[in-house]
Amino acid sequence: TSERRARANRVKEQGNEMTFRCKRCEEKNLRCFVDTATRRCASYISITASCSLFVSKDKWEKVQAKKRAKRLEVARLKAQLAQSELELLEAKAREQEFANRDLAILNLQDRAKEQAEGNSAPSTDLPVAASSLSGPTADPGWLQADSFNPLSLDYFLSLKDPVLSSLDAACNTLVLDRFDHILVVLEFDVFC
Repeated sequence: TSERRARANRVKEQGNEMTFRCKRCEEKNLRCFVDTATRRCASYISITASCSLFVSKDKWEKVQAKKRAKRLEVARLKAQLAQSELELLEAKAREQEFANRDLAILNLQDRAKEQAEGNSAPSTDLPVAASSLSGPTADPGWLQADSFNPLSLDYFLSLKDPVLSSLDAACNTLVLDRFDHILVVLEFDVFC
C-alpha cells in the first residue's frame, strides 16, 4: 500500500489535473490527477480500483460498432435518395415530353381548323383574270385600261358554246377562254 500511495503522489506531482473528474473524485470532492500511462487517476491508484475517467475498451468498441452501422445506414439512405431523385428527374422529363407532344397535336389541330374555316368562308380577295393569248400582237383592250370596268367591254354568251367572250375591235379575235369565263363572271358579279 505504501508503494501505491507513492505512485499516487507521483501522479499528483506530474500535475495532470483533469478539468472534469472521475466518478470517485466527484463523489469525494477530490482533485482528479491522471496518470496517462495507466489511464487512472491518483485516488484510484491508491486504492487499486478501476478508474472511470477513461472509457473502457468494451464501451469504445460498442460505440465504434454503432458508428459504423449508422454510417452504413446513412450511405444506404443517400443511395435511396439519389435513386429517388433520378426517378423524379426521369418522370419530369417524360412529363415534358408528353406536354410537348400534346402541344404539337393541339397546334396541328388549330391549324387544320383555321384552314377548314378559311376554305369554307367566302373570299374577300378578287380573283385575277389572265389572258389565255400569248404574244405581243394580242391586245385584249381591257388589259391596258387604267381601271377595270367590265361594262366597258362587249360581253356575250354563246348558246352553242357558252364561253364568255370579248371581241377585239381591231382583229375580231376571241380573247377569253373557259377558265377566264369563270374569273370574269365572278368579277362581273362583284362589280355589278
